[in-house]
Amino acid sequence: MSDQQLMRINLSLVSHTNIGKTTLARTLLGRDIGEVADRPHVTETNDDYVLIRASDGCSELVLWDTPGFGDSVRLAKRLEGRANPIGWFMSEVWDRMSNKALWLNQRALKHVRDTSSVVLYLVNASESPQACSYIAAEMQILSWIGKPVIVLLNQMGKPREQDIEEAELKRWQDYMGQYPLVKNVLPMDAFARCWVQEFALFDAIAEVLSDEQKVTFEALREAWSRQRRAVYSTSIEAIADYMTQLAVDHEELSNYSLTEQVKDWGRRLGVVKLQSGPIEDAKNALAARAADCLCALTQRLIDAHQLEGSGVKREILRRLKTDWTINTAANPKGAAIVGAVGAGAATGLAADIGTGGLSAGLGTLLGTVIGAIGGAGAALAYNQVKGVHGTRVSWSKIALQNFLLEAVLLYLAVAHFGRGRGYWEESEAPAFWKDVVISEMKKLPKEFDTTPLTDPDAIESLSKQTTDTVIRGVLYDLYKKAP
Repeated sequence: MSDQQLMRINLSLVSHTNIGKTTLARTLLGRDIGEVADRPHVTETNDDYVLIRASDGCSELVLWDTPGFGDSVRLAKRLEGRANPIGWFMSEVWDRMSNKALWLNQRALKHVRDTSSVVLYLVNASESPQACSYIAAEMQILSWIGKPVIVLLNQMGKPREQDIEEAELKRWQDYMGQYPLVKNVLPMDAFARCWVQEFALFDAIAEVLSDEQKVTFEALREAWSRQRRAVYSTSIEAIADYMTQLAVDHEELSNYSLTEQVKDWGRRLGVVKLQSGPIEDAKNALAARAADCLCALTQRLIDAHQLEGSGVKREILRRLKTDWTINTAANPKGAAIVGAVGAGAATGLAADIGTGGLSAGLGTLLGTVIGAIGGAGAALAYNQVKGVHGTRVSWSKIALQNFLLEAVLLYLAVAHFGRGRGYWEESEAPAFWKDVVISEMKKLPKEFDTTPLTDPDAIESLSKQTTDTVIRGVLYDLYKKAP
């Protein structure tokens, strides 16, 4: 297909110099482009990149990365004076020889005026709009371009509670309200945006396009939406697979006497000196496999979101502590005695979940949840189970709830990690995320419990449904939009 037949909708990303245009472009494109450095005028030319191509190959949405505005006041005057011969000479001849950066800016802006459908104007949200003295001059520049402008708030920092972010957004919306060319103001942090926020950006772009362009844009938006939802589906499948592996994993012990049971409880309560034993060995084996599963999940999420880097180290995760269920064919009398203690611990932990105090050992290591289930607070249930010849050690219902919490928080961390930020790295998740996830988990109906199931396929199917329900609810709570 020739360039004449290919329909293009052009978006130009512009801003004051060193605000983060190329960094945001990398995040939106999902690949490394241009040069990123902490100095002005890193980008010197207009560079175009295909953001999305329609499935029929007949149209594409193009993102242009442009040189940042330097001396905005002088630039505005130069553009205003281009209509007369002297002003044109100063712009095209004098500046080209004496001030290359100013000349490049003018060339870039002329290109934006001639080719762009929409201008995406990036600002530093960490600054007060009133304190940004260059904005007035740059609004004059954008008026000269004469295209609809959507303001994007960059450098917002880590995600915060909704009321805080809404207040910051309103501050910029109120300020930009004085400029008729600004059609919308949206949060779009290069380091910590979530992909569902891009839905709002695409909606805003659609609103300012011509009727003819809207027809083309709808096909492009649908192609983009399918792409993003495919990444989401891959993530849900990865978490469901992770939860299934944990749910079916267990250790079988053939000789676990009542004496050993009592000793094990003594070790957990601190009465008996800590030492290795069959149950402790079984726990370590489960913990090691859980660590491997978490590493694999992290890597799958990173790869799905087109990030670079590796997941958490298995050696660190081997230190995890969490909740166990032990099913044993022990003496009924003995099992009843120990089981009473276990049931009490389980009840306390369940109450903890009900009040939003869910926590897990993995969270301490990932930096997502404070605290760990261990020691006397863990729920050990000794039950006589028909057909069990020996002792089975497996993750309990409480533990699986914690693992789901961890997995959802991990997903949020990866989904908010902009590619422009560089290599994936573990960091502490915002504390309010935990509360939002727990709130959604508490809404799950009882039939979402995988504990009674034994068939791995049934567990995986229900885990997928559970994970999807929780994450959709969380994303809607955070952004009023869901996949």
